[in-house]
Amino acid sequence: MSTITCPSCNTSSPAGAVFCDNCGYDLSSVTPAEPQPTPPTIATPSAGGGTCPSCGHENVFGSAFCENCGVQLAQAPVQQPAPQQPPPQQPAYEPPPAQPPVQPPASEPPPAQPPVQPPAYEPPPAQPPVQQPASEPPPAQPPVQQPASEPPGQSPAPIPSAPPIGTTAGRLVIQKSNVSLQLPAGKQEIIIGREDPVSGIFPDIDLDPHGGQDTGVGRQHAKITIQGGQTYIEDLSSVNGTLVNKQRITPGQPVPINNGDELRFGLLTLNYYSN
Repeated sequence: MSTITCPSCNTSSPAGAVFCDNCGYDLSSVTPAEPQPTPPTIATPSAGGGTCPSCGHENVFGSAFCENCGVQLAQAPVQQPAPQQPPPQQPAYEPPPAQPPVQPPASEPPPAQPPVQPPAYEPPPAQPPVQQPASEPPPAQPPVQQPASEPPGQSPAPIPSAPPIGTTAGRLVIQKSNVSLQLPAGKQEIIIGREDPVSGIFPDIDLDPHGGQDTGVGRQHAKITIQGGQTYIEDLSSVNGTLVNKQRITPGQPVPINNGDELRFGLLTLNYYSN
């Protein structure tokens, strides 16, 4: 027969009982326990009852005293009911222990940077003094030739008068043939070249009869002028160029010439003489 064990006083009550007979606990929610089988009891000679050790009387099995002489017989073991196991109790819910708040690590200030030291001022290296170019002495002027003294009794030769300012005078001498070409007086500009009637070009000094065409002289090759008593030669952008003392001159730029200077028009070489 199944029973109900009271969870309050541990008293067994028959299955179906609503309240505990001992303490009145409400048993409607208690599950009845299944009956436990009782192990069989094995009778032994020493159990209560049986033959009396004093008088030898046969007593009823289980008797506590001899029916003949009253000697206490061995007691049969009292079978105690198996203890009822209380139903397993569910452990009460225990909340997990509160975790201490996590403290963020304290921020460390960045290490102090050493102050930047400005570089020490270094003066610029001393510059060597600039050497001024040595002044060149002016070119030596040729000595002035004194006229030869006339023998006594003769009158001195007349000194030729200088040409008027703005006019030209002198001559050109062709080296190869030694032909002298007199410069026309009274003109401010004298054109040197080759005559070409077809083109209407008639230079003041015509070099065509003196091999001008074969030596590369242009129709209007160069120009001679005088300014302030100084004679100048100017190249008129000729094809073969003009040279003074074997130095080519720049077209369109007058170059001063002196007595005896060498002039070359193309391949034709001449000398200029002021008188």
